[in-house]
Amino acid sequence: MACPMGHGDAARGQSPGLKEKPHIFETIAEPIELRKMTTDAIFLLGGQFAILCQFAHPGLAEGSYKHSNFAYRIMNRLQTTARFLNAAVFGTEEEKQAIFGIIHAAHSEVKGENYYADDPELHKWTAATLFVSLIVVHEAFFGKVSTERQEILFKESAVYGTSLRMPPEMWPATLEDFWKYWNHNIETLEVTDWARSLCRDLLWPKKMPLLLKPQMPIARLLTMHWLPERFQREYGLKITPLNSAMFHFIVGYVALVYPYLPKRLRTYPSRWYMKDMKKAVKRVQETGTWSKPKKG
Repeated sequence: MACPMGHGDAARGQSPGLKEKPHIFETIAEPIELRKMTTDAIFLLGGQFAILCQFAHPGLAEGSYKHSNFAYRIMNRLQTTARFLNAAVFGTEEEKQAIFGIIHAAHSEVKGENYYADDPELHKWTAATLFVSLIVVHEAFFGKVSTERQEILFKESAVYGTSLRMPPEMWPATLEDFWKYWNHNIETLEVTDWARSLCRDLLWPKKMPLLLKPQMPIARLLTMHWLPERFQREYGLKITPLNSAMFHFIVGYVALVYPYLPKRLRTYPSRWYMKDMKKAVKRVQETGTWSKPKKG
């Protein structure tokens, strides 16, 4: 998933240091249903969708463009994002203090004339994209999400915003209010040149592990088709009869085969990133930063 305004030194694990406990708002609902969903690796496929929706916000795009070497750090960004998401949904109070302290310290330094990483509206939009990405992936591979379950997930997803410094009262009061907020932003947000540059870096990264390179065309294809139509156009992502046919084939194939994969395989990435988050917490508690000590 998308790193919450994850630019600057903290996104590279080189925080100014954990000097004081971060202020963490109480969230609206305990993320019980989120814990069930987000352990499944398939929901990682919604990450690029969430990020490109986030970059449609000019403040998020400009801040990310100016404070992050995005093209060469995709895997580091994924690791950083996973630490945040796991701390928000699964973390103990101690783990949240450690992880959010690093992120909040970095955000305080990311600012410009038209953006500020501690702007709670940016945190609200980030949380909104993460919630919708879960719905999009579920409905692609597992079928419609009932209104009742959407209500639960919508309330629980506020934790992504409150973990960043969004006051809980900023979150839409009802699911209907949320979709009004979402649709308004989809219709009005401006995809800037900064966002388009970041889109290219995200969908065609310059540095990826060899093992993951074959998966990039599939992830790119899914993301292109999941994006709202206006964002497809403004990001310059052309939908053709051929790539549409490929998209429907891949979705159909995954929907058919994926449920039969062993649970241990489906949850392996989640377990790996949880271990990484706990190791990062330990380093923060010992050194004030989550970066690994330099060798030599």
